[in-house]
Amino acid sequence: MGNVTHFVRGPLLVFAFMVFFLGILRQVVVTVVELWRAYEKAGDQHVPVSFLFKRSLGWIVPVNALRGTRTFYTFASLLFHAGMLLVPLFLAGHVELIRKGIGLSWPTLPPGFSDGLTLAALLGLAALAFLRLADRASRTLGTFQDWFLLALCFIAFLSGYWVAHPASNPLPFTVIYLVHLLGAELILLLVPFTKLAHAALFPFTRISWELGWHFVPGAGAKVRASLGKAGEPV
Repeated sequence: MGNVTHFVRGPLLVFAFMVFFLGILRQVVVTVVELWRAYEKAGDQHVPVSFLFKRSLGWIVPVNALRGTRTFYTFASLLFHAGMLLVPLFLAGHVELIRKGIGLSWPTLPPGFSDGLTLAALLGLAALAFLRLADRASRTLGTFQDWFLLALCFIAFLSGYWVAHPASNPLPFTVIYLVHLLGAELILLLVPFTKLAHAALFPFTRISWELGWHFVPGAGAKVRASLGKAGEPV
């Protein structure tokens, strides 16, 4: 078991980080290139960057959405995303592992705050699963990837909490430690190739939506022609 643990927290972890960083770098580069191409072809090249930046901040802290019709869903999503973004980056154990591996370190979260974020993320994930099951449209539109990623994130957070609190762990420590490492590494491997990539691509989302409405000159006539409405007024 010791050799397996050494491999999982050594070469396999390095490989997972390499795939993660290179995959995210590729996603960002491709996104920026495609946005620039869309900008060059746009009929209207005025893009309200400051306005889009403010709207993006509004989605990071969705105060207005919390007042909408999907308050509980938004709140559950907020809990999950807060834990998903902060705990992996600023948990003391994670930072120490990175320091031992490559020599880099940064400030960490207080243990109590990390525990609170972890439990909040677990609560958010459980609530998201319940709300998806309770809502007919969500059940219909949900894919295998959606449910698999939800379950994978839940396992990673739950096993991580048990690793940090061995007294509450119902399984042998080595087993739950391996489950946590393998779950976290699988998440790293999947981020660049699944919906989890929006964690890195989020800043570009609003710009892409905006550019989508800045049509290429003559696009309106082509759309009317494709609909069989050529020559008719808009």
